[in-house]
Amino acid sequence: MDVAAAAARALNGLRRLVGQPLAEWLAVTVVCAGLAGGAAWNGWLWRVDSLLYDAAMATQRLPADPAVAIVAIDDHSLAEIGRWPWPRAVHAALIEQLAQAGADVVALDIILAESDPEERAGDAALARAMAAHGRVVLPVTHGTRAAASAGEALPAAPFAEAAAALGHIHIELDPDGIARSAYLWEGMGSARHPQLALAALQLYDPAAAARAGRPPADDRALPGWRRDGWFHIPFIGPPGSFRYLSYADVLRGELPSGALAGAVVLVGASAVGMGDIVPTPTSGHARPMPGVEVHANVFNALRQGIAVVPVGRLAGAAFAVLAVAGLLLAMLRAGPRFTLVVAFAVSAAVLAGSWALLALGQLWLPPAGALAGCLLAYPLWSWRRLEAAQRYLDTELAALRGLAGPFDTGTVQAAPPGSIDPFRARIAVVRDAARRERALQRFVADTLDALPVGVLVADPAGRIRLANRRAADLLGSGSAEAQGEMLAAMPWPAGQAFAGGLPMPAAGGGCVIETDQADGGALMVSVGGLYDEQGGPLGAVFGLSDIAPIRAAQRSREDLMYFLSHDLRAPLASILTLLDGHPAAGDMTAGKARLEGYARQALGMADKLLRLARAEALQADSFSEVALEMLLMDAADEVWALARGREQRVVTRFAPGIEEEEACLVMGDRELLFRAVVNLLTNAIKYSPRGAEIRLALAAEAGGWAVAVQDSGCGIAPENLSRLFRRFGRIGAQHGPAVEGVGLGLLMVSTVAERHGGSVSVRSEEGAGSTFTLFLPAMR
Repeated sequence: MDVAAAAARALNGLRRLVGQPLAEWLAVTVVCAGLAGGAAWNGWLWRVDSLLYDAAMATQRLPADPAVAIVAIDDHSLAEIGRWPWPRAVHAALIEQLAQAGADVVALDIILAESDPEERAGDAALARAMAAHGRVVLPVTHGTRAAASAGEALPAAPFAEAAAALGHIHIELDPDGIARSAYLWEGMGSARHPQLALAALQLYDPAAAARAGRPPADDRALPGWRRDGWFHIPFIGPPGSFRYLSYADVLRGELPSGALAGAVVLVGASAVGMGDIVPTPTSGHARPMPGVEVHANVFNALRQGIAVVPVGRLAGAAFAVLAVAGLLLAMLRAGPRFTLVVAFAVSAAVLAGSWALLALGQLWLPPAGALAGCLLAYPLWSWRRLEAAQRYLDTELAALRGLAGPFDTGTVQAAPPGSIDPFRARIAVVRDAARRERALQRFVADTLDALPVGVLVADPAGRIRLANRRAADLLGSGSAEAQGEMLAAMPWPAGQAFAGGLPMPAAGGGCVIETDQADGGALMVSVGGLYDEQGGPLGAVFGLSDIAPIRAAQRSREDLMYFLSHDLRAPLASILTLLDGHPAAGDMTAGKARLEGYARQALGMADKLLRLARAEALQADSFSEVALEMLLMDAADEVWALARGREQRVVTRFAPGIEEEEACLVMGDRELLFRAVVNLLTNAIKYSPRGAEIRLALAAEAGGWAVAVQDSGCGIAPENLSRLFRRFGRIGAQHGPAVEGVGLGLLMVSTVAERHGGSVSVRSEEGAGSTFTLFLPAMR
């Protein structure tokens, strides 16, 4: 408990020192690298290392020494010669055959520890054969008595005297029962007997045998069996990799000529029933290797000067620590998607490196410790990452749940009813947060598009990232690139930072400009900088407003002031002048008439201004059903007296079938529509000569009705047509009579037509009169 508390305190202190993520990484690295180094140092995973060693050893193939031959006591020989043990005379005959075949050295892996009283002649024959050959090696074993050591089991005296050398035949079995090594020197009290293969090599190739070394000289006789020169055997391949000859075949002399000339012959049992077989890394449990072939592998390795050399514990532990630390460093840099790939890649590299060292340099680096550390690093680091992510998400989700948004529909349940899984609660919170986020994004997007002003947002590089619908309408383009080019082309003031041609105001700053557009419109553009909490630039926001109506209102106000100061003041000033003159009694009648004329002129102009203002303020929700044919007849009646005073006639014509079959209905303000038609008729009467005919026509057109007023006046020059419907846009008389007015009548007609969704047009030719057509949409 105290250890856990101390570790927790240490981890908390490390977090405060280097930060949460790095502290987690250092803690995982220390744990994984420490376990990997400890496993490599103490051999905790020796079974795994042994399996990997066997797998690597089984893949390698080394050349077999051609001088080595094995004479096997196999099942065929047992069947032919008889049950084991065989008479000593049989072995004597074999040695004689080998001597005749030219065998240089003969190593008998046959225990001859006692004489046979009943076969003294056979013992003598075997001793004579060994002495005659002169280069025979006999085995030494570790004798036992019950479960205790009985010292060295040397060959019987006649055989020991005849032998050229003695060698022990012990093969070291690892704790898992696999033979992977042997001691080159063993003996009771001191390691004085060479291994059987080394003893044969000393006779065959003394220089090669000298490379194997000898134990240090020590005259002391220590108790127990002593060993020295631990030798890891580099097996050349599976059982049967050396040249095998059957004992019975050699005994009969059935050998190819020169097959054993100068050879080193090892004689031993290969039959399964003999018991002299051991499992090796290259044999597998299904096919153990005869002990005599293990001796042949030792001889082959010693003569070629190769041996498997295990690295030291320090080097193995350092390798494991470095491999795990490198993996965790790569995991720290890699994202979650590649962490598993990196873990497998480093583990594969550890295995491949260990195998390459064994295959290419006969150097064995146990990889189990490093592999264990790598395999532990991935889940442990992923767990810490997941834990940190979970803590962060829990904190953020708790904050999200506490936020009240404009789209909240209720509180989020901690988990569905009956759930015991805390992740379901987190999923519910995330789902609700995602819902609110989507709703907020829709709200922001809809709000931006619904704004009556244009809004554009640019990033620090001057690229347009966001634009609402109104901005696209005002700029005439929905392309972000085109919008950026239009903004960059505007007359921005100098002296401020620009990016991509767009101004980037400093914090708290901004500017406002007005610019004219190619289509005659006008924009007011304001710009402000965007900055994060630390003051870092995020870009700029641009606001676009259509100021064309404002400018039109300004012009209207200026025109109105001009009218009030000039046209409307003139009759009033005349009235005051007449009043100030105190006319004589004889002149009162004439003065009264002029006063009445000036007053009526001022009243008429005021009425026109009032009707124009009313037309400009007209709203569609005040419209009602209007029958055009009745309205036109009332308008004709309205101007009848004026036309009669000029000896003119107003002729009203409807298209065929209108009066009888079809009602000409529109939605609108009857008074203003009536006044618009009267204005057109009045102008036609004023500009037509005396006795002329004024035509008022009503006809159906696509989607509505056309009211046409045709006069017989002097017509209008083409260059003056564009001035007809402007405020105070009067045209001076050139070929016809001078007509009083202020230029508001046709503007009022045009305004009424636009407010009703229609239009007004004129067709005129100098000297041939004019036709004004008022189009109004039919009632749906």
